[in-house]
Amino acid sequence: MQGTSAEIPEEWRSLFEGRSVAFADLPPPPVQSARGVARFSLRAIPLLLAIALAVGAGIGFAVLSGRWWVGLIVFACVGWVVALLGIGFIGAIKDERAAKVRRRERALEDPIGRLLPARVLTRLQAQDAANYAGLFTLDPRPALVFDVALFSVVSQEKLVPSLAPRGRLPEPEILESSSIPAGTCFIGFMLLFQSINLWVGVGRAMRSGAPIHWSLFGAVGLVGIGIFLIARDPWLRRKLHLPRLFGADAVIGAGWIRDGDGEIWTVDDSIMLVTLAGGAMGVRLIKRTKVRAFFLPIMLGKPGTGRSKKKRGKSGLRARAGAVATDATKGVLQSLGVSVDEGGSASRDMPGAHEPLRFLLSSWTYPEPRTDLAMQA
Repeated sequence: MQGTSAEIPEEWRSLFEGRSVAFADLPPPPVQSARGVARFSLRAIPLLLAIALAVGAGIGFAVLSGRWWVGLIVFACVGWVVALLGIGFIGAIKDERAAKVRRRERALEDPIGRLLPARVLTRLQAQDAANYAGLFTLDPRPALVFDVALFSVVSQEKLVPSLAPRGRLPEPEILESSSIPAGTCFIGFMLLFQSINLWVGVGRAMRSGAPIHWSLFGAVGLVGIGIFLIARDPWLRRKLHLPRLFGADAVIGAGWIRDGDGEIWTVDDSIMLVTLAGGAMGVRLIKRTKVRAFFLPIMLGKPGTGRSKKKRGKSGLRARAGAVATDATKGVLQSLGVSVDEGGSASRDMPGAHEPLRFLLSSWTYPEPRTDLAMQA
């Protein structure tokens, strides 16, 4: 397991222990330096707006009060405040640019990060195999590259508390994925809501006998686009167990994936990159000559909110009562012939499609891949 200069949480290190996984920090895009007219405009526009606001406020108060010195005092006070805000705005932009430069330099210091393309890519750039050619020069070549940006938005305790243990061969099963990120249903519902006003106008025209104008086409268009986005949302489809309406699902097994087009990707010839893509969890299967990109049906939180927090331990009477209840439950299960594993093996059983991230990581990083089963699935 390879690491980077970035801080890797211990729970993630222990999760992938004994598996061919590398952690990497995708570098942000290079910061373009503003020169000449652009730099002057960036600094002058906030100051000019501040002066205009101060002059307007001063003249307004002078006219309203009928005293010129009132306007002068207002001009001085407002000008002082807005000038400070304008200077602070310019300083914030400079600090943000400097922070981006430092993040890029830190990412490029990592031996794996410098082999990866910038984090912000177009769809065509993300599927260009030339951008990942350096990954195949690594020795040993990892089966999976995990983006460290996911540590701040993915709850490891919630989405992937453990991986399938050695000896539990993953059975070939459908991996729910999508060509679009999760969350499009909210945009679809918003479009349906926006179409209500247009439908009201259409109904009013029909009642009055007036000719139906362009609002009908607008309403139909909004409803059509809204339903399309709702039907394609992978998160909603997973939650409601809806069938896939567009394309075919991928099938995944121990160290291999057969995509919707029937092409097989294995750990022997491919590298998987799990990354943060546009606020969603993106997956890229990378061969030397081809890249397949898709999204998992998981909605991610805001940066900094996903890390699992340590649970507060119980103490005193609550702890003793909980222990008694647990022992009583185990006794009942054992009397019924149900085996109880003290080590919590239930959380380490082979996951299914209802846990897409855990299922993906468990299957692709299985210690003894069975790529020979790909042709039989």
